[in-house]
Amino acid sequence: MDEMLAYAAAGEERDAAWRALAQDLADAAAARRDGPGFVRASRPADLAKALGPRRREARRKFGG
Repeated sequence: MDEMLAYAAAGEERDAAWRALAQDLADAAAARRDGPGFVRASRPADLAKALGPRRREARRKFGG
């Protein structure tokens, strides 16, 4: 019985470590997305507005 409890505790610790690692990776990715060169936009119209008229023209011209 003690052995089963030890395995269960080890499994919980492993799962907690994986959750912490996943959270750290998500935080790092979010921080990088806020840096230069990234545009936050939830709709295509927001993206077009953020990119400005020159970029919008280029997208229309090339069908993008």
